[in-house]
Amino acid sequence: MKIKTRDDHVFQGTPLQMVCAMRSLALGREHLSVPSYVEWVVANALKFERVALDVAGETDDELAASLVEAMIRAGLTYRV
Repeated sequence: MKIKTRDDHVFQGTPLQMVCAMRSLALGREHLSVPSYVEWVVANALKFERVALDVAGETDDELAASLVEAMIRAGLTYRV
């Protein structure tokens, strides 16, 4: 899978690989676990974009896949 964010970052790989790459670019958030990072992204999408992302999952893989799909549905990222 390959996605592009509205700020022109391109991520490719599995959803977990892409979420980990996004996390590595989030200054001061690189140390967060995947669940904590996903929670942070969801909170910021609501705060800054006024978009509620519906994300669920038990494992890192499930959370990452859910986040990527929610971001695509909300128009925060696009498949390329």
